[in-house]
Amino acid sequence: MIRVATLNNSNEQGTSSAHRQERIEQLRLAEIDILCCQNIRRAMDNGADEAQIISKSLSMSCSCYAASHSRQNEKNQKAYDAGGLAILTGAGIWTLNSGSFQRAGESEGVKEIVQFALVRQKGASILVLNLQLCGSKQSQLLQLRALFSHPMLKERYGAVILCSDRYTKLSAKELQAITNRSSYVSHSSPPSASCPSGEGLLWILAASKQPVASVTIGNRQTNLSLEFEMNRISPDKTHKPCYLPMSFQEQWTGYKLSAKPSPPESIAAGGLQG
Repeated sequence: MIRVATLNNSNEQGTSSAHRQERIEQLRLAEIDILCCQNIRRAMDNGADEAQIISKSLSMSCSCYAASHSRQNEKNQKAYDAGGLAILTGAGIWTLNSGSFQRAGESEGVKEIVQFALVRQKGASILVLNLQLCGSKQSQLLQLRALFSHPMLKERYGAVILCSDRYTKLSAKELQAITNRSSYVSHSSPPSASCPSGEGLLWILAASKQPVASVTIGNRQTNLSLEFEMNRISPDKTHKPCYLPMSFQEQWTGYKLSAKPSPPESIAAGGLQG
């Protein structure tokens, strides 16, 4: 089973440091494989680095970090600190690619950062999306519409995991209409407004057509964590090739190892000329 969780590290909703520490201890005991963190502070000097502290506490690797906005206006935060998003991975989870892109925010002209990581486990790829969700229902609608229209969600993965710092106010019908813009449909229970606003959202999606892996949700599922099993489906002639990034060796040589080109004629004829 692959265990996934989301952690909103913000104190804006009245979450105490003791509560956050208790939550981290629960994650440690649960042996989480993938953890998405939002509103996590990263010091620009030698001060406390929450991303590093949490990753060490859980014996995980901080696979990628994306600064979302300045936190100098928050209490006890320094002007040179940055708040943002982090994706942590455990042993056995390989990060193939990671980065971030911008999508529409709460108000006109404001952009929100969406962090992504493409990870691999048991031969199948998982796209992890981590973001700070807008507060109003209309803004959430625009934000998620833009997200699920992104070309990245046209590619084929074993599963897609979406995490955010708050629940969505959209109905299951509205969410279904949004996901129809991509190649994925909800596989876990759709996000519910019954989840406390300060806690977060965790949502898993699977391919709507020609899946490259079968996804089975386990019994250990809450609003903020779940476990699932993913088994790769043997490809047939009707399936298009799934997204397989080039390895470091392949990037260096400039070609896929399975399709190695023949050497240049000058080399084949007896070495380099000159």
